[in-house]
Amino acid sequence: MEDSPINGQFYEVHPPLNDVISHFYHIYTAKDAETVLKHLSPNFDMLMLFNFGSPIRFSFNDSALNASLIKQTSVVGPLRKMLNYELQAGADMIVVNFTLNGFYRLFKIPMNELPFDEILDPDILIDKTCFADLWAQLAVLKTPDRIRQIESYAATFLTENEVSATSLLPSISYFSNPAIQPAKALASETGLTERTIQQRFQKFLGYSPKELLRFMRFKQVIYQIINQEEKEVDLFELIANHGYHDQSHLIKDFNHFLGTTPRKFIKEIAGKDFCISRPGKHY
Repeated sequence: MEDSPINGQFYEVHPPLNDVISHFYHIYTAKDAETVLKHLSPNFDMLMLFNFGSPIRFSFNDSALNASLIKQTSVVGPLRKMLNYELQAGADMIVVNFTLNGFYRLFKIPMNELPFDEILDPDILIDKTCFADLWAQLAVLKTPDRIRQIESYAATFLTENEVSATSLLPSISYFSNPAIQPAKALASETGLTERTIQQRFQKFLGYSPKELLRFMRFKQVIYQIINQEEKEVDLFELIANHGYHDQSHLIKDFNHFLGTTPRKFIKEIAGKDFCISRPGKHY
């Protein structure tokens, strides 16, 4: 295991914490591995990062790696844009991937109050030193024990779903049907106004139904490109398959989510250390 130059391993989450965390992911490199730049596709989930290796440089979309570093504990998300991160020799990081409203259930921070495209210190968010203390406990453990300790610690923060949040989750299936306007359909089902539905999405998930609809369509575009690596990608086929108006419409989404054009993504990024997160619990 230690001899492999770069590795990643998923860990499942045990109940009841699997309602708030979808999975853990351990990424690590050999002590003599070459530095590699990796790209994580947008996934609209919140991520918590526990870094036990060297500090990690990062950036979003097509921006150059910046001076800010992922050091010990960080949170990022909802991940609206591609995350670029640099792994050096001896990298050792655990990624905690939250479910749609899981971060809110643990932290009770309205998601629309979090700044976009920033790596945040979780202890600053809650004005305590909880996660710095947790990191110190984890640092002396092996990875499976670290995962169990994170689960045990997170369980102490677990709260019941708020009633106003539970009605949102079943509606995620609406987003795969282009004939349905999700906010309108959910408002009709619940007797609430569309404005109230919009506000609840922003509070519990961090984005609007319209943003989620746009993202889920783009996610299917990425899946199609990644899954047909042996076949030349036809942009007009992508446009027709996924309901885009024209080529400029497709290009606009590539610029928005990845900071690049479709052709440049296909030529320079897809299949070259580009990662797609596992499907979420609800989408």
